[in-house]
Amino acid sequence: MFLAEFDLNRLFELGLREPQFAPLPRYPATSRDFSFLFADSITFEDLEQALRGLRFSELRRFEPIEIFRGGNVPAGQYSILVRATFQSSERTLREDEVAQWSEQIVRAL
Repeated sequence: MFLAEFDLNRLFELGLREPQFAPLPRYPATSRDFSFLFADSITFEDLEQALRGLRFSELRRFEPIEIFRGGNVPAGQYSILVRATFQSSERTLREDEVAQWSEQIVRAL
C-alpha cells in the first residue's frame, strides 16, 4: 500500500509547460538485435559509451531487451540481448547501410 500527499497549490503556482510535440517520422525505422556475453564488470553504460564513439546519426535507440545469468552462462558473466533502432529523417535506409552499422556495433562491443 502507498500513501502520498500533494500540495496542489504549489503545483499550480509552477504553471503549465508549453506543449511540445514532434511530427511522426516520414521514413520507417529498422531494428537489429544483438546478443553478447560480457563479464559482470561491464555495465550497460560502458556499452553506450562505446557506441557514442561510432557517432551514428541514424541510431535512434539502443536498449537492453534481456539480461540472463546462470544456466549455460559462466559464473562472473552475463548474456545480454540489445536492440539497436536505426532511422533517418531524410530517406529510407538501405539494407547494406544497416548491415555495415551492425558490423561496426559488433566490433565496438
